[in-house]
Amino acid sequence: MRGIICGDNLSVMAGFAILLVEGINKIYQRVHSINFGIYGATQAGKTTMNHQLRTRGEVPDVKVRTIGLHKASRKYIKLDGDAHTVKTADIGGQTVYWNDWLNDMRNRRVKYVIFLMDDRHMDKHYDIEQQLCWTYLIDTICATEWNINGKRKKKKENDYPIAVGLWANKFDLWKDKYEHEGPIEKHPIFESFRDGMQRLNDKGIPCHKYIVSAKSDSEMVYRGILTMIKDY
Repeated sequence: MRGIICGDNLSVMAGFAILLVEGINKIYQRVHSINFGIYGATQAGKTTMNHQLRTRGEVPDVKVRTIGLHKASRKYIKLDGDAHTVKTADIGGQTVYWNDWLNDMRNRRVKYVIFLMDDRHMDKHYDIEQQLCWTYLIDTICATEWNINGKRKKKKENDYPIAVGLWANKFDLWKDKYEHEGPIEKHPIFESFRDGMQRLNDKGIPCHKYIVSAKSDSEMVYRGILTMIKDY
């Protein structure tokens, strides 16, 4: 009888310990924020994505271009029982603000980078703004030194991102415009960015290809963020 009682007590204690650990993990996920950097050409949807992360489903029409670098803020995202707090900043996409991307990555030690783009390079082949943005970003990530206003400082191991996401935004607007069969990761929308992806892989930084509709489909946004955290 005493053995049975002891066994019951151990089971209760084990169950309590599991609940305690789960509770601590949930508190940690809410308190600890993971730094994401969202970059891309102007009007690619960066501000819209920040709105979607902040107030899910409540995304205003963005009619003006983002100017400069806005202070990073925390967003608690939850989907299918998985939840994390992420921290992102809204930064302009014009050439004059590209250096702000670098400062943001360095100052916040961004762990996950998302390069947001749309189909403009396919719709108008002469429009190479996004490819230029991508090349600058890859150069910045793969460099062994930070170059801040002409001052160079060697990067540390934890200055490099864990993974980079190449996200094709506005899927709801372009999905029927281009013929494609097979997995979405093979879609020709990613082809112009292949060299940069190869450079990341050579550097040991995985590149996560993804399609998203930042304005109209919050689940796609949340699932993409949580997948990057889980897989990398």
